[in-house]
Amino acid sequence: MTPTDTQPAGAFDFSQVKFAARPDTIDFRDLMYIPTLVEVPASIPLEQYQEAGLPILDQGQEGACTGFGLATVANYLLRKRVNAQNAPLVSPRMLYEMARRYDEWPGEGYSGSSARGAIRGWHKHGVCSNDVWKYVYNKPDSVLTNERAAEAARRPLGAYFRVNHKDLVAMHCAIAEVGILYATAHVHEGWNPSKVKGSGIIPYTQESKRIGGHAFAIVAYDERGFWIQNSWNKGWGNGGFGLISYDDWLANGTDVWVARLGVPVALATKPKTSSAQASIAPTKTSSYVELRPHLISLGNNGVLKMDGQYATCTDDLENIFEDDIPRITKNWKKKRIFLYAHGGLVPEAVFLQRIADYRSTMLEQEVYPLGFIWHTDFWSTATNILKEAFGQVRPEGALDKALDFLLDRMDNTLEILVRKLRTKSLWDEMKENAFLATVSKNGGARLALEHLAKLAAADPTVEIHVGGHSAGSIFMAPLVRLLTSKGKITSGLMKGDTGFGVPVATCNLWAPGINMEDFKATYLPAIKNGGIQHFALYTLTDEAEQDDQVAQIYHKSLLYMVANALEDTVGKPLLGLEKDVMKDKDLSVVFKSPDHIWIQAPTESVTPAKHASEATAHGAFDDDPVTVKSTLMRMLDVSKSPAEFSFARSSSSLGNRRKQLDTLTR
Repeated sequence: MTPTDTQPAGAFDFSQVKFAARPDTIDFRDLMYIPTLVEVPASIPLEQYQEAGLPILDQGQEGACTGFGLATVANYLLRKRVNAQNAPLVSPRMLYEMARRYDEWPGEGYSGSSARGAIRGWHKHGVCSNDVWKYVYNKPDSVLTNERAAEAARRPLGAYFRVNHKDLVAMHCAIAEVGILYATAHVHEGWNPSKVKGSGIIPYTQESKRIGGHAFAIVAYDERGFWIQNSWNKGWGNGGFGLISYDDWLANGTDVWVARLGVPVALATKPKTSSAQASIAPTKTSSYVELRPHLISLGNNGVLKMDGQYATCTDDLENIFEDDIPRITKNWKKKRIFLYAHGGLVPEAVFLQRIADYRSTMLEQEVYPLGFIWHTDFWSTATNILKEAFGQVRPEGALDKALDFLLDRMDNTLEILVRKLRTKSLWDEMKENAFLATVSKNGGARLALEHLAKLAAADPTVEIHVGGHSAGSIFMAPLVRLLTSKGKITSGLMKGDTGFGVPVATCNLWAPGINMEDFKATYLPAIKNGGIQHFALYTLTDEAEQDDQVAQIYHKSLLYMVANALEDTVGKPLLGLEKDVMKDKDLSVVFKSPDHIWIQAPTESVTPAKHASEATAHGAFDDDPVTVKSTLMRMLDVSKSPAEFSFARSSSSLGNRRKQLDTLTR
C-alpha cells in the first residue's frame, strides 16, 4: 500500500477535513533564507514540476497535512537526486508523528502540528520509507521502532531555512533554486472542491472566511500566483494541484521553509555511540537509533514526556520491553537490566552522553542499561539563587582582606538566605516529581514497572539491578518499594498499592540525596526482607564533602546545602553524608552483612576494584571509571574487572571548557 492507496479518488469530503496545521510560534533561532543572484525565471510552469512523476498523496480526513506536505517535498528532492529516479516514497506517517513530538503543544489529545515541528522531526531523525512505516488512514501508529529509526537515518535532512512568506521575491528565488517549498496557510471556503473545480484556481475575495490551517508543497509559479501540490487525492483541483493567488497568499500564508537533502554518512570505522552523541549531526542521527531503546523520558508530574527527540509515549514504552530488550538480549545467558536515574544537577544532554558512555561497555558484558530522563533542571535554578543570595551580602568592589576571618561563616549565611528564597520550594517540587513517577497511577516509572514485571514473570533469566546518583536515589525510592514488595504495601509512599514482588539483585546508590527518613521507608524494608539482595552505598568522605563546592559560591558539597537549607529541618540526616551514616544504628546493622557494602570515596589505591571509587566531588561519581567499573563488577558478581569504561566529553562539557578558556584569556 502506498500513501495514495489509503482512499479512492473522489472520496474526499471537504466538510470532514481536520484543518490542524498551526502557525509556527516565534523562534529567533530560525535561520532565514537569503535570496541569491540565481537566475529567476518569469514563471516556472506546473508541467515542469510534473515531469518528476510524483504521485498525489491522500491524507483522508485525518489532520496529518504537515506530514503529507513535507513528504511531498522529501519525495521530490529524493527523485531529483542523481540516480534516485526510483527512490521509494517516504513515510508521511513518520513525518507527522515526529512533527507532533517537536511542536509547541505537548500531549496526545490533539491531531495538529506545526511546519517547524515537522522540519525539526526530519532534521533530528531522518525519514523512513512508506514501506517501513505505512500510512493507514485513521489508524495512528506513533512507535519509532528500531527498524524504522535505522531506515530513516538513510534519508537525513541537510540545510533548511525559513523563508519570509511575505517576501515574494525570496519565495520565487527559493523555488528557482531548489524546485519546491514546504508551506502552511489559512484555508477558506474557496478551497472547497466544488469551487476549485478542474482548473485548480482557488477563488478568493477579501470576504473569504478562514476555516483552519493546512500544509502543502509549493511547486511552481506564474504571474497569477503559486501552484501547490495538495494531499487530498487527484479528485481535488487540477489533478491534485491548485493555484493560490498572490492576494490570497499574502492574506493567508503563514509559514514557508526551503530545504536540501543531507548526505547519509557511512564511516569506515564506526564510532562508539558515546562519541557519536557528542559529535556531528549525521552521526547523531545514527546514535539516536542505538540510544533510543535505553531511555525513558519523563516530564512534569512524572508522566511520560511525549515531545522532543527522545520522547516516550505509551507505545514507545511497550516497544522497549516487548521488542528492544528481547531483541538485544536474545542470546544472553542472564538478562541483566540496569535501571538508572540521574541526579538533579544533570542537564539532559549530559545524561544522554552518560548513557551512551555506559551502553557499549555494559552491553558487551550482557547488562542492559535503561535510564530515566526526568528533567529536573535544578542545577541552573540553584546556581542562580546562590548568586542572588551571595549578592545580598557581598559588598561593592573587591572583598576586603580584613574580612577574611568571616569567610568561613559564608556558607552558614548562604544556607539561611537560600532557605528564605524560593530554592526550598523548588527542591520540594523536584522531589514530588521524582516520587510521582511511581506514586501516580499514570507515572512513567510505574508504567515501566508494569512492563518489567511482566517481562520478569515470563523469563526467569531476567535479573534486575538499580542505580541512582544524587537525587536519582529519591526518584528510585518508591520504584524500589513497589518493585520488590510482595502483597499489599502497608506504609510509606506506596501505602495501599500491591507490590510486584520482583527482587533487585543489586542496588547501587552514588552520593544519594535522599534523606534518612525516606530511605528507611522505601529501601530499608527491601534490604531487610531480601527484596534488595546486595546493597552498595557510595559516599564521599566528610573531608571531601567539605572540600567540594556548588557554583564556586557555596564551599561545601551540594548534599550539605540540601541538608542545611533545602530539607524541612536544618541539618536533616541524609543517606549520602558520611557523618550521618556513621551515626545511624540501622545502617550499622545493614553493613555488618557481607551482602551490603559502604564505599567512602576517594578510596585508597590498594582497595579491591569491586569496592573502589576515585570520585572526589559530589557530581563526579557518574563519570568516574573506577566507580562505574566497581558497580558493573557487582552486577556481574565478579572480583576481577572484565571491562574498562571511557567517558567522552559531551558538547555541554566542551562548551563549559571553552567559556572558561575564554574568560582566562581575555
